[in-house]
Amino acid sequence: MRRRVLALLAWTLLPALAAADAPPASPSPAAAPRIVVEPASFDFGTVKPSGVVQREFVLRNIGRADLVIDSIVSSCGCAAVLSDTQTLKPGARTPLRVRLTAPAEEGRLRKSILIKSNDPGQGSLEVRVEAVVAAPHPAKH
Repeated sequence: MRRRVLALLAWTLLPALAAADAPPASPSPAAAPRIVVEPASFDFGTVKPSGVVQREFVLRNIGRADLVIDSIVSSCGCAAVLSDTQTLKPGARTPLRVRLTAPAEEGRLRKSILIKSNDPGQGSLEVRVEAVVAAPHPAKH
């Protein structure tokens, strides 16, 4: 009888003991941060050689947990700067200012800015910027 009680007790405690040794569960996707940038891309149109143009994007957290911005990396001579925050609460937004300095040579320009964050579904978000670098044409009389 005593063995049966001990066996029954061990059988009922085994799942609890196994759960105590298991790693903590990751947050459910519903409770995770979600990064969005608006607009996702932008065409500056025609830009003078060596000209400078700027655009303000909006970075948003549409998730249900804090969004932490780890880094912002550009593939060009662009500068991308967040306002003053690196962590966005759920529902919060912040401006992302992008400043693009065109090269001296004429031609099509396609560049991207990667925003790395703790969004489990999209750890790197790409913002694309485009422009055509061309010298202005003299006015005809």
